[in-house]
Amino acid sequence: MTKRFDEEVRVERDAGMPAAFEWRGTRYVVVDVIGKWRIEGRWWADGRDREYWRVEARGGAVWDLYFDRQHDLWHMERLWD
Repeated sequence: MTKRFDEEVRVERDAGMPAAFEWRGTRYVVVDVIGKWRIEGRWWADGRDREYWRVEARGGAVWDLYFDRQHDLWHMERLWD
């Protein structure tokens, strides 16, 4: 089951990958990068260009983060439980 949020977050990178992120005032340390993918293309009406990262944070929670390449912003899109 997942919960969708799509809220802006602050991300710290190490070697180009998310190493930690802050969401709603709490800092989460990334212990594993599970996957990475990119969504782009003209089929999106608004021209989205996003780099997605599925990460596991300390404590075991799995999160989907994405970097909005057009606006230079990070978002936490989904929390898997």
